Amino acid sequence: MESAFISVNQHQLYLLSAKSQTGSAVATLLLPPFAEEMNKCRHLFRQLMVQLANSTASDVFLLDPYGTGDSAGDLTDTTALVWRQDYLSFIESLKTQGYQSINFVAVRFGVMQLLDLLTEPLPLPLNKLVLWQPQLAAGSFLQQFFRVKIAEQMALGEKLSQKQIESWLQQGETVEIAGYPLQQQLVDSILALKAAVHSSYQQTPLLWLETSNLPNISVVAQKNIDMLKQYFTVEYQQLNDAPYWSAQELVRADLLINSTVLFLESGHVA
Repeated sequence: MESAFISVNQHQLYLLSAKSQTGSAVATLLLPPFAEEMNKCRHLFRQLMVQLANSTASDVFLLDPYGTGDSAGDLTDTTALVWRQDYLSFIESLKTQGYQSINFVAVRFGVMQLLDLLTEPLPLPLNKLVLWQPQLAAGSFLQQFFRVKIAEQMALGEKLSQKQIESWLQQGETVEIAGYPLQQQLVDSILALKAAVHSSYQQTPLLWLETSNLPNISVVAQKNIDMLKQYFTVEYQQLNDAPYWSAQELVRADLLINSTVLFLESGHVA
């Protein structure tokens, strides 16, 4: 494991990487979830990166988006468009380093960012995709994030609605949610994320890993899988495990990690 700050589009970004000892022509880029969910997942990313590097399946990279924590900047200085341009520039730098194709492992909010990236050809050919607990609807994602603020205020004995939060943002106020300052420009950029996948990615192998205690696939997940099948060759696996992105304590997710590594090595988990 190596860590460093690199300059991308004049942004100082924190990069964590794990490279196989024999070298690989394939790069895997991790697209993390948002805010506190990233903190819940960081230990899983490290485990995944080590296993992938040891398997020689690929070299692996985790780039902290500008303004989200370890990288420079504040959340009030950034938008989803800034993150998009930084990712594209970083992928271009991977191409100049000699990588010949790229995998993505996208988690929660990172899935929306991934699909937005795939609206046009990338600097590197696309190899495989793995989605962890995908969030595909920007409105639902923001609603869930706003609920954190609503719950905070309820704990203080105060009532708050999503409409009130939206009103504050529209008036130019900064709303702090779980320690993260949110402004309207970031909200607007998230709502503008697209999912019109470019035709060059048709039939790319994709693995959807859903952690759930339900006996069968949910209606929402099935609907989203049907949508993704328009673009990709989709494999779905449901894991009966703890919700690693929201559990109170950090949890292990060995099935999740192992399925991801197996798919990126062989193209299937069955």
